[in-house]
Amino acid sequence: MERMSWLSKLNPRAAAGHRASRNASLQSPVTADPETCLMVFKNHWAQVLRILQKRGSKPPQGAADDLSAVRNNTYQMMNLLAEDRPCEEAAMGPILEFVVSENLLEQLLRWHLQWDFPEERKVELLKLYEMLISQSRQPLLHHKPVLTPLLRLLSLCAEPASPLLESNLVLLLNQLCVSVAREPAILELFFHSPTDQGPANLIIFSLLIPFIHHEGVTGQQARDALLLLMAMSACNHTVAKYITDNSYFCPVRDRQPRRGEGSCRRGALSRQ
Repeated sequence: MERMSWLSKLNPRAAAGHRASRNASLQSPVTADPETCLMVFKNHWAQVLRILQKRGSKPPQGAADDLSAVRNNTYQMMNLLAEDRPCEEAAMGPILEFVVSENLLEQLLRWHLQWDFPEERKVELLKLYEMLISQSRQPLLHHKPVLTPLLRLLSLCAEPASPLLESNLVLLLNQLCVSVAREPAILELFFHSPTDQGPANLIIFSLLIPFIHHEGVTGQQARDALLLLMAMSACNHTVAKYITDNSYFCPVRDRQPRRGEGSCRRGALSRQ
């Protein structure tokens, strides 16, 4: 009961339920002091960690209950992390500092990957990351313990999937492109080579390409995101070279493009 009263203070929706939704957002600001927020965050993490530390070659008895507990506690943790902010001159807020030191997001993803990883669970994680990136009050993507599991999750969503997963994937990719447009310096952090062989892959670009001809909201979000990346390529040689040399977006050319061709291509993309 005491823990639930803390949750009610931090987030009025906590007592009513923990279910994440596509439009997951913080309906009210966290009003507790940073120390209380961190204490509640650690309490949630302790409950999750007890489940994560169970070992076995197959899901243990009560696996459905464990999954539900991990899901509910993780959702509350992500809400608290999104509201976290640096104190005075600190580089990170106290919750983010704890997340980074514990490599918490990587531990969560590894647990989900232990046995099977159905689409519905991928969708849940995509939603959580989208909420976190869009609502966060401090930069997150500079930190490897945040970025690395995100890149792993994105790479696991590269194959054709259901419309639900695809729409959530594109929504997250769109939000990442918005974040990168605000801080262009972090774009090169998204170059990713899962096997460390061959040319690095700008994963957010390559994942968006299959959706540029889709109709409806998903297609528009993909085109908007790609336009942001194309605009950034004008002042980032590494990104421009990747797009022209290592992606299927630009045809191979044996001549210099005529003046205005690049802008025409971007204009055609925006009209699709």
